[in-house]
Amino acid sequence: MEKPSPVYFTHEMAASASSSLGTHELKECDNNSDVEARDPLNPRNWSSARKTMLFVSLMTSSLLADGAMVWGGTLVTDQAMEWDISIAHSATSMNYGILLQGFGGIFAVPLIEAYGRLPIWLWPQVITMFMVLGATLSNDWSTFTTFRSLQGLFGTVPQVIGLPIIHDMYTSAEWPRMINIWGTTFLVGPFLGPAIAGYIGAGSDWRTSFGVLTAIYGVSTVMVILFGYETYHKPGRTTNQSRTASYFGIGNTLLPKGSTLRYWSRTVVVYVFKFPLLMTGIAILVTFTWPIGITTTIDTFLHSPPYLFDTIGASSMRFAGVIGALCGWAFGHFFNGWIFKRHSSTWRTELRLHGVWFPIGSLASGLLTYGLTMHFGKHWIGIAIGWIMVNIGMVATIVAISAYALEKYPEKATCVSAILNMWRTCGGFAVGYFQPAWIQRNGLGLVFGIQAAIVCVAVALTIPPVFLWERKRRLRVGAEAEA
Repeated sequence: MEKPSPVYFTHEMAASASSSLGTHELKECDNNSDVEARDPLNPRNWSSARKTMLFVSLMTSSLLADGAMVWGGTLVTDQAMEWDISIAHSATSMNYGILLQGFGGIFAVPLIEAYGRLPIWLWPQVITMFMVLGATLSNDWSTFTTFRSLQGLFGTVPQVIGLPIIHDMYTSAEWPRMINIWGTTFLVGPFLGPAIAGYIGAGSDWRTSFGVLTAIYGVSTVMVILFGYETYHKPGRTTNQSRTASYFGIGNTLLPKGSTLRYWSRTVVVYVFKFPLLMTGIAILVTFTWPIGITTTIDTFLHSPPYLFDTIGASSMRFAGVIGALCGWAFGHFFNGWIFKRHSSTWRTELRLHGVWFPIGSLASGLLTYGLTMHFGKHWIGIAIGWIMVNIGMVATIVAISAYALEKYPEKATCVSAILNMWRTCGGFAVGYFQPAWIQRNGLGLVFGIQAAIVCVAVALTIPPVFLWERKRRLRVGAEAEA
């Protein structure tokens, strides 16, 4: 499960975003620069050590968001044997958790804006730690799945809260670098987590592996308690509240809670149905469905003939996903810089969406390579290459779409990030239920061929309409200006 909707910014995006809320904030900072520079409550004036430790704590939480949700991906065979169920059924224990990750992010947005960053970061982290502990101690599949589902609901918060924390704590010039560093947690987490889990499980059992995960969550939670601080800061809207009170959201913001919650709840709903976000969200849903299906079900195939991988081998295969994700991120990052420089004199935000064409080709080709390799029982290297190509396409596509959406709506970046994350997880939730039966009925080759075709058709039906919508909007604005 790929991140994040992970948030990828370039320096050009930060400059372009300043035309909206960023411009207002930068002007405000310019007008009050002397006051702000002396304000000890402003997180941007904190010491480098304090900011660094807070950011490292955020990174550990974000790494666990997806990495811990698919932690058991390499352990489903052992669990199936213990609970006397099929491996395919055992693998569905992650599905509800993946779905609730999207909705958990949506629910978090109004709370973050009303009560501040720290309490909405800390307490879901504490709850998630106990949900992982509950999963560790479970004695049947139903109980285990319930705890894993709640883990997904509460554990997704760092994927949303990281953006406002970085926005609060760093200057606009530092945003691109820090967001890109933070975003890497969404790339490696979904593949590194299952790999580590498998290595631990191979030397012990799945309960020990989840016990280690509980301990890791405990360490991360302690780091949040020790190094986490409230970063919300608006002149006239923040006070020098006590450290203890900040953990409970007391005095973090002076905003009226009821109206703030209502405003941001309405805003999230409104933005879900904004045409550009709706179209690009559907594109994300389709392009993420099949790669997440691979992530959650690949062990079923690797442990079966003709491959017969052991737990170590299946866990090591996850590094193909890491390689593909990092390559996809690199393509998206450099494409964003290149497209801006090429069209800087006539810049239009939707040009970033041209970054989806090559990735979709890679994704479709990877699905074919992956499916046909397994269909004909060829060497496992074909599986690895196919998975690399799939992840290049998946991550580079979200880079392009996130860049467009967050540049278009910079003043609602947290809300937009949560919405894109919701679309991603909806696709990941569904695929685990119908893909195994579909493969059994029609075979690997045909199924993955159809998936490749669906990806291409879906992107062709969603991305070009956004270009047309943007063009009509510019013409309408131009006509109104002339009138």
